[in-house]
Amino acid sequence: MIKLINNLWLKRRDIISDGFSESLEYISKIIPLKIHKIPTGTKCWTWVVPEKWSVNDAYIEDMSGKRMLDLKNHPLHIVSYSLPINKTVSRKELLKHLHTSKERPNAIPFEFKYYQRDWGFCIQNNRLKEFNKEKYKVFIDSKFEKGNLEVGECTIKGKTDKTIVLAAHLCHPAQANDDLTGVAVLTGVAKEIFKKKNYYTYKFLFVSETIGSIAYLSQNEDLIPKIEYGVFLEMLGNNNVHALQLSRQGDTKIDRVARHVMKRKFKKFKEGQFRTIVANDEMVFNGPGVNIPMISISRYPYPEYHTSDDNLSIISEKRLEESKDLVLEILDIIDKDFTPKRNFKGPIFLSGYGLWVDWRKNLELNQNMEKIMLSLEGDKTIFDIAEKLDMDFIDVLSFVNKLKKVNLIKTK
Repeated sequence: MIKLINNLWLKRRDIISDGFSESLEYISKIIPLKIHKIPTGTKCWTWVVPEKWSVNDAYIEDMSGKRMLDLKNHPLHIVSYSLPINKTVSRKELLKHLHTSKERPNAIPFEFKYYQRDWGFCIQNNRLKEFNKEKYKVFIDSKFEKGNLEVGECTIKGKTDKTIVLAAHLCHPAQANDDLTGVAVLTGVAKEIFKKKNYYTYKFLFVSETIGSIAYLSQNEDLIPKIEYGVFLEMLGNNNVHALQLSRQGDTKIDRVARHVMKRKFKKFKEGQFRTIVANDEMVFNGPGVNIPMISISRYPYPEYHTSDDNLSIISEKRLEESKDLVLEILDIIDKDFTPKRNFKGPIFLSGYGLWVDWRKNLELNQNMEKIMLSLEGDKTIFDIAEKLDMDFIDVLSFVNKLKKVNLIKTK
């Protein structure tokens, strides 16, 4: 996962760009991708796919020819989707187009104007004092042209066409944690899901933030009724506790399972209602007329967000692996869950069936076996039982499967 981030980090991954396409191509060598291409100008619900943008060169010089800022020194020096410009401007005019971060004065901010026609540069706040001359030459060699918004889709078919969608955004040049860590974890999860036999069908989507999800769903509306749940992954490599943002519905199975796993897995984690932790593509999937329950898993907030400080130094493989394992456990529970119905009366003679559990080996299961027996009326799933008893799902599943093996339960 670190290798993926390292190789894609400094690519010019604007929403429609060669860098975005190259990044999808890189991922397609790890997991198979179908590339959806939605042309510039395509109406996608209330949105329109913008133009492709590229930049060859950009700089600011004083009138003596001294270069004050140069895109070659850092990709974030240019505001993404800036207009081309080649003229002399006053210091007052230039300062209107210089973006800085007062909170992180030594860092270059990440700024974009995807749906506005303007130009701008980004620079460290502590360098503003260097711009003390009356006039400056500004130059941006950028180009707008017709192109294709691309969405990478990896589909792993299950026994049913009921689908779980996992998504991350691949845009944001020179940002490592936001959201290449989500992309890396998404890729890692897909590789593991490929190794299993699954009940659900899984779709892994690599999108440009917001417009990518809107374009994908608007052009594939027939998929919406099949999608049961969604998970958005972002900002997972930094040193912070996990944050679970619930779906808009707030109490669906994906919400409950994610909370249950985090409670049992971590000493500390954060939980918040829909759109209260970090706002992203869950508003597309879980928004008006779509209504797919989508949770978000992140480690947001973090101080380096949307600046040049969001780099490889704040990411660790250990935290990425922790996030990957978390997502896999959530999916595993949803995929393996079923509703058991008893085929017995009275308490089970556990020893007679070889089902008694030694309290010295598994005290939690030993103390809850009778409660599990009382929960097998066909109105609760394995997860419902595990959640109610605050037990490990796999322990309950394993015990109930042993009952199934000796025909003491049937499955609904």
